[in-house]
Amino acid sequence: MRHVKGWLAGTGLVASATACVVPRTPAELPPPSEGYVAVLSGEMPAALSQVARHSWIVANVPGAGYLQRWELGGGGGGDPFHYFGDGEVAVHGVVRYQHDELRRVVACLDREESGYYKQHPDYFPIPGPNSNTFVDFLLRHCGIHVELPATAIGRDYRGPIGASVTSLGTGVQLETWVVGLKLGLQEGVELHLLDMAFGVHFWPPGITVPVNPGRIGIDDDMHHNPERSAGDMERYQPPRQSGLASLWLGTRYA
Repeated sequence: MRHVKGWLAGTGLVASATACVVPRTPAELPPPSEGYVAVLSGEMPAALSQVARHSWIVANVPGAGYLQRWELGGGGGGDPFHYFGDGEVAVHGVVRYQHDELRRVVACLDREESGYYKQHPDYFPIPGPNSNTFVDFLLRHCGIHVELPATAIGRDYRGPIGASVTSLGTGVQLETWVVGLKLGLQEGVELHLLDMAFGVHFWPPGITVPVNPGRIGIDDDMHHNPERSAGDMERYQPPRQSGLASLWLGTRYA
């Protein structure tokens, strides 16, 4: 157990150091005149901020005058970066569409949202189905090839045992509640153990780890940090023990 704790702590420290070295692109969505679908996630509050994220989808149909949003239990408003937490928000992908295709995708999202609730009437934080299971379900069923990060716990939930194509559509994955395996031309090789992801990501290249931002390597996400006062920053950033929360999360689930 001591070796596992040490490895996880080391992983967290390396991930934190890498995040400081690699430039991070500020989050920016296209103007209202463009039609698009964007996939975002935010850090979970407090003790889980280092190892878990909550995701949602927004769509802009030019002329509608507002952003449409698909989210399970988030309570987000008109601001696409707003959610129930106050941590860093990442934009994992923006897919632009022509008008007719965008209408088709939006209709698919609405239809599959109803299908999701019929298939998954219950909610379980770990291993799922949860808010990230919901977003992953919509992305795969509507052909929106955007990948959620490894720390979006629940993205790989497929029931007690199940298989599917990967979110980017370049591979397959087999999942159980305890262990799972993902193989993809872009996603690389990923092992899921007690809902923690470890692996090698082919494109963008990196190492998949169960601490935010979910990878060590090239980060092609865009990032948004809410503006806070000095007092808010002190309250929001309590002392962290890198990596140990991942061990706690796994043992709680076990």
